[in-house]
Amino acid sequence: MDGFSLTVSNAERRIRRHPPEWGIRAGALVATACAFGAALALMPWDLALFDEQHVLWQVSSYSWVGVARNLMRDSHPPLYYWLVKGWRELGGFDSPWAYRFFSIVLGLPALPIAFQVGRQWGGRRLGLALVAVLMLNPFYLFLLVLIRMYGLVVALGGLSMFLWARLLRRPATLQWLAWALVQGALMFAHYYGLLLIGVQWLMLLIRRPPGWRMGGSAALPFTLAFAAWIAQAYEGSLENTVRNLSQIPIRPMPWEVLGHLWANLLIGPLADGRLAKTLAVGAGGLIGLFLPFLYSGKRRIQPELAIVALLPLVMGALIALRWPFFAARYFTMSLIPLLALILSILQGFRWKGAFLILILPGLIGVASFPVMNLPVGPVLDQDPLARTLETLTASDPVLAQARWHLLWSGNSGLSSYEWPDPAQRAQGMRRSPSFWFIGVTLYRADWEGWLRGLQATHLIDFQAEFPHEIPEYRASVFHLVRRVPAAQWTHLNARWANGIRLHDVGWTQETVKPGHSVQWHLRFSVDRPLDRRWTLFVHLVDEAGRLWANWDAEPEPPTDQWIPGRVYDIGHSLLVPRVVPAGRYRVHIGWYETGAGGFPRLPLQGGQGDMQSIGEIEILPQEEPPRWGTRVGSYVELNPPQISLRSRPDGREVWVRMQWRSRSSASFAGWQLVLETPDGPVPLQRLYPVPGAMVHTPGWVLEAWSSPALPGGRPALRWLEIRYEGQLLTRRPIWLFPPDVRWSYDWLFQNRTGLPGSG
Repeated sequence: MDGFSLTVSNAERRIRRHPPEWGIRAGALVATACAFGAALALMPWDLALFDEQHVLWQVSSYSWVGVARNLMRDSHPPLYYWLVKGWRELGGFDSPWAYRFFSIVLGLPALPIAFQVGRQWGGRRLGLALVAVLMLNPFYLFLLVLIRMYGLVVALGGLSMFLWARLLRRPATLQWLAWALVQGALMFAHYYGLLLIGVQWLMLLIRRPPGWRMGGSAALPFTLAFAAWIAQAYEGSLENTVRNLSQIPIRPMPWEVLGHLWANLLIGPLADGRLAKTLAVGAGGLIGLFLPFLYSGKRRIQPELAIVALLPLVMGALIALRWPFFAARYFTMSLIPLLALILSILQGFRWKGAFLILILPGLIGVASFPVMNLPVGPVLDQDPLARTLETLTASDPVLAQARWHLLWSGNSGLSSYEWPDPAQRAQGMRRSPSFWFIGVTLYRADWEGWLRGLQATHLIDFQAEFPHEIPEYRASVFHLVRRVPAAQWTHLNARWANGIRLHDVGWTQETVKPGHSVQWHLRFSVDRPLDRRWTLFVHLVDEAGRLWANWDAEPEPPTDQWIPGRVYDIGHSLLVPRVVPAGRYRVHIGWYETGAGGFPRLPLQGGQGDMQSIGEIEILPQEEPPRWGTRVGSYVELNPPQISLRSRPDGREVWVRMQWRSRSSASFAGWQLVLETPDGPVPLQRLYPVPGAMVHTPGWVLEAWSSPALPGGRPALRWLEIRYEGQLLTRRPIWLFPPDVRWSYDWLFQNRTGLPGSG
């Protein structure tokens, strides 16, 4: 072999052993792209979990300052909430998937950062191993898809670790300034970030690298700002967090907190709890039993890495002795340092299969991700209430007596305010001439007087009771609209059989959009005293006489208190649901005896029927651009539907929220929604029946559909088909679960998922 061939051969061997830098970086970028695709594929698109609903509520209801003020009596600093609010202001998003996408983007930089951290502590080989493990880690993927700050905290914790390690070895002015900025971001993203920052500063003060005083000065403004925040937020945040977490029936000791974190790190928070405990104990025992005999002695664990990776975890676990703070997600700032430490330990062993300890359980955890399509833990299901509000109105604010009535699982477009707070109550009422009020039925005495007094300036055009198995969650719901004077009057002369006369109708408007209210002033009198109370109804009917909307309400004062010869100006409002298509509609009114349930109706004098027409009103089309992913058929356009699995007393049901419009002429009767199951197709039904009318206008129509209660069985992937006149418009996958499947957001070992290994 000549010298040239020998040189080429040696170069090839070096390339095989040490891939070029561009190849290493390309591998890290490919891993980042794979994690991005996996997160998009695994995330639930149409469902927001309990804590995620809190984020959406805050950013959709309050100003930038209002969000910060509210968080001072909540559990988190404001950085992530402000970022999400900026994202909302930028795009006007109202669906959970858009906010999950944003959270994924915030957390993805953790992967290239992890490569740099691994390379600092063990070379490129450790960097690639760290990226590979993080990319497949179900705990990281779970944090990535949450509409919470945890993906961002993973990235900030890794970046803080990277900059801190450089300061230990080759400090520079720009690095000190960059690290100060990252410290500020981490502190204002999650309170536990202080644990990592504190340990890092402890090591710096011991080592005292050049420029450490300047680094302290650079961090001082952020520290002072955070101290000012803590001074205002500490008491309220601690009280709120302790109150909420004390409801969880778990009181672990510090070593149990760390064991729970280890289980989450291995298999993620969605696997069955019994399997997670078995794997956590088995993997820990395997490492402790066998690896000391396989140590090669080629690498030494650097103490700085061990201290910074472990000490914040120990400190956080010790907090559980005083307060109920034990969830694994609290420690996300140390995820990259901890994995770097574990991999650097395993890298010192001849047994390369040790890496499988971190990878194989993780694949089981990734397979458990469909469980995220279920509500969390014990189901405090407010979905019937939420979907009623979403289907009836577009954007009216909500005032609620209890916070749990403010959190919606799907649509994030409804702004919501806490009724017990006078400032928030006033803000919600100023925001719109109409609003919702949700009172706790059990505490009716607290709000009934306020509601009665409000009717001097407002009309009620919707009222309903929503039951719940937990008494505190039973809701009394009202829609109120501010009274406005009549713009024009129409004279009518109608008389009912009991002597009630209608003289004039005052119109406040001639057009209305679906999802809004229209009101009238009706001037009545009586010929003689009435000994019974009568309820007034208003019907909205189309040209074929089909009923689309109605509202019944007893006038104030009641009819048995009316004085003959006196004219009473009675206000009446009608809420037009979002399912009503555009067009001209007639308005009919009539009477029935209060308490009779609508029938028999009071006849008009002279045998002219039992309803009096008072005129026509035009319903305007709901016009807006189609959304990304809209399906176009021969006769209709269908916006991407929101599909979710909901709980009900007798099992689970599939719920679909769909928005469509006609291209020329389309019928309500032409839609078919079918769920494919092993027992055959299951047709869905409309939650609110509508006439089988034709739609000729370009405006959007919003409908809600649901399946009957589904039988139990093993978790399974099924398909929902949406067709119009037999034409398939979309086919969407959905996971079905039996009623006994549940998972806990806080304590993995409570999970009973029915997925891999649950038995």
